[in-house]
Amino acid sequence: MTINYTTLTGAKTVSGSLANFVNRSDLPTEAILAETQAWIYQRLRVREMITRGTLSFATTGNSVALPARFLDPISFTPYTWGEPLDLVDEANLMDFRDEDGDLYESTPSRWAIIGETAYVNSQPTETFAGILLYYAQPADLVATTNETNFLTTRYPRLLRHALMGIAFEHMKDTDRSAGYMQMAEADLQEAARTNDLFRRGQQVPRL
Repeated sequence: MTINYTTLTGAKTVSGSLANFVNRSDLPTEAILAETQAWIYQRLRVREMITRGTLSFATTGNSVALPARFLDPISFTPYTWGEPLDLVDEANLMDFRDEDGDLYESTPSRWAIIGETAYVNSQPTETFAGILLYYAQPADLVATTNETNFLTTRYPRLLRHALMGIAFEHMKDTDRSAGYMQMAEADLQEAARTNDLFRRGQQVPRL
């Protein structure tokens, strides 16, 4: 059976639909599916969510907006620098500023994330850019244009358990909701445990 957006949001008579799973025909299935995906992506970190992008810093400041749908950083490596810039928490960014609070101009040595923005700890002496590796929230399932994604093909059990947990919460059936959300949490743990298997065969590059 194909698991996709159209099936999941189908009527109670459709095998594999959320309405069929919980035997209820009056659910806001599209809203529940959107909420379920958000719930999963808050917690899941797997290879399909790893994305490669670019951060570019100008000489007029020390910050730049993060990419859309950014979740968590992996590394930021400026071009030609060879090594990733040290990622620190926001309290340890330690901007280099003078007594007037103005940023010193120097080569940045660390970076941090505050809200939806990436900061370096000084005003760059020259424009620089680099590769940002990060976890991104995948595009939501949508009719016609994005009927399937890795949740429907690789983690259908997780998706089903989370969908049913949130659906039963909507139906105010707290016991069954708690039971399915507990199974969804176990599915997340199993996904985390098996995710590193994709690194089999990787080698440390020779210097």
